[in-house]
Amino acid sequence: MRITHIYAENYKTYRRLDLDLSADEERPIILIGGGNGCGKTTLFDAIYHALYGLNIKSSRQFEELLNAGVKLEQGMDNKSIVLEISFSGLVLGHETPYKLKRTYQLIEGKVRWNVELNMNGNRYSYGIATPTAQRTQNEEVVNKIIAANLPSELSNYFLFDAMKTSELVKEEQISKLIMKNINSVMGFNKYYQLHEAADALLAEKKAAKLENEKQRQEYEQLGHKKQGREAELKQLREDYEKALEYSNDNRERYEQLKQGRNADDMTRDRINKQKESIRQVEKRAAEYHDSVDKVAKDLELNVLFPALAHRIRPEVEIIVSERRRLAEERGEEISDEQLTRLAHDIVEYLAQSYSELKSVKVDDVVRYMQKGRKHGDVLTDKHPFLSDANVEVLDKLITDAYVNQFLQLDNEREVLDMDVSELPRKLEQLENYERDLSGLDFNLIALYEDNEKRMIELKGKIAEAERDIQKLADDIATFDYDIPQIPDPQYDMLCKLPKFFNDISAKLLASKRKNIEQMMKEQLNLNLVVYAGVIGRVDLSSDGNDDVSFKIYHQNGNEIYLSQLNAGAKQTVMQVLLKVLYELGDYNPPVMIDTVMGVLDKESREVILEHYFPDLAHQTILLSTDTEITTDRDFKKIEAYVAKTYTLHRDKEAQCTTITNDYFGITIND
Repeated sequence: MRITHIYAENYKTYRRLDLDLSADEERPIILIGGGNGCGKTTLFDAIYHALYGLNIKSSRQFEELLNAGVKLEQGMDNKSIVLEISFSGLVLGHETPYKLKRTYQLIEGKVRWNVELNMNGNRYSYGIATPTAQRTQNEEVVNKIIAANLPSELSNYFLFDAMKTSELVKEEQISKLIMKNINSVMGFNKYYQLHEAADALLAEKKAAKLENEKQRQEYEQLGHKKQGREAELKQLREDYEKALEYSNDNRERYEQLKQGRNADDMTRDRINKQKESIRQVEKRAAEYHDSVDKVAKDLELNVLFPALAHRIRPEVEIIVSERRRLAEERGEEISDEQLTRLAHDIVEYLAQSYSELKSVKVDDVVRYMQKGRKHGDVLTDKHPFLSDANVEVLDKLITDAYVNQFLQLDNEREVLDMDVSELPRKLEQLENYERDLSGLDFNLIALYEDNEKRMIELKGKIAEAERDIQKLADDIATFDYDIPQIPDPQYDMLCKLPKFFNDISAKLLASKRKNIEQMMKEQLNLNLVVYAGVIGRVDLSSDGNDDVSFKIYHQNGNEIYLSQLNAGAKQTVMQVLLKVLYELGDYNPPVMIDTVMGVLDKESREVILEHYFPDLAHQTILLSTDTEITTDRDFKKIEAYVAKTYTLHRDKEAQCTTITNDYFGITIND
């Protein structure tokens, strides 16, 4: 398979993408450069989704994929996203050209789509409005052609992001990954499927040979249980693979979001503290104004009375002292006030009881009683106009404690003025804090962590299912089968088939094994810088099931543990494995690599440029920044192998990507 052309309209950053990707055997590399955010990954996605399609379920998803500039200028209604890829592939030994076009359009809020394939002049088209029978027929043709050239399940092995490959090399998944690659790319899966089919048919035949009806039913029940658990195990493994793929795809994003959330949490804490500080200042200002209003209302009590008390204190103290002295000298003698009240009561009583008496005046009675006092000296009050109650009020006026609240309020005002003057700065700082918030959607963190928990659960369920299946197999093996008197060649052959298919798979692996091990050793000695030239052996062994061990040994005999390799070395190991599978596999697709250098250091990059990319595939599309493949040094090392160069440029105003026929200003002819 060779990709010859990619075309796209209104897809993400591309208003119009039109690239010739044809290459030849002598110059197999298409080098596409661009800075971060210029559209390299989007170009990668455009090629992938042109082959396998987009899954747009809502107008919201369509809006996210539609070019922002087009959306702002013209809206979304009746706008189309077009992805078109031209490629060629071998059909019965002949090179056949294909053009596959996928169109997505938003009409009245609903997404309409159409697929059209031109195969050497023969057209196959279907869409959402195509009659079911015709749609099924044409869709089957398109899917068969894609599967014959590069099945979607294998695309990740040839269209990949180099940055993510190092994440695949982990102890808990490297063995499964290698076995999956070998089975898929080299076509061993079909033998495993034949083994399963033969095993199921054999179980039916064995059940039929049990004469005892009860035993037969029990055997069939065990067989059904085993088949059910095997189906569950298959589903569990598929679910685990999907969860593992999700984990690999989102690990880097998860770590970034986690760091971002921690930073956002700190920023939110600052925001809350700043808001509380501003709120406290505003609260104190409100309380200050309330206090001022209250003091103004009680001005007499808080200001005038204290001043009056201060001025009349000496005179009042004399009056109070004199009144107390008179009270002490009189002893039990009633006061003039009491005498007056008593006289008033007497006169009132006489007037009511003895009406014949002449009217008696209160003052006359008071004077009479005053003359009749026992004391010889007459005690006189210098302030008779002041009653005892008046004297008590005056005494309270000068003895009560008064606080001048104006002094306290003035101190509060000075502090408050300083804090209020700081409010504009605090508000500006608050705005800065709020701008510092990333605005990212952190839902992925919870989804990722839930996925990690689910992987652990799936591992446990897989182990449990494997134990159950083995136990059921052991139980089934205990049944005694009737030995037929007449030979049954069909049954005898059926008994041998499951092992036969297993043996074929094992022998095919064994035959490929030496080639894989030898090529891996050669490529690792060439490309794995930290162990270049000292790898003595690569061991690939399988026990006949889904597990395979992959080990690398130093020429001195010790194992080189994958877990102890750094990220760059892991990336190299994975890329070497993919190259070996490409060389030995049943498919011959192009290879497309995004973030070509991933986490490789300078020395590893030089080795990869010189020894890996030039003969990686018959067509290699590299998406790189100028820091990965530099213009002054790295480009020269692969220039002789480069068929075409392009550079992606981001137009910020128009919100789109434009393309020039060079690699950051350098053309092949320079």
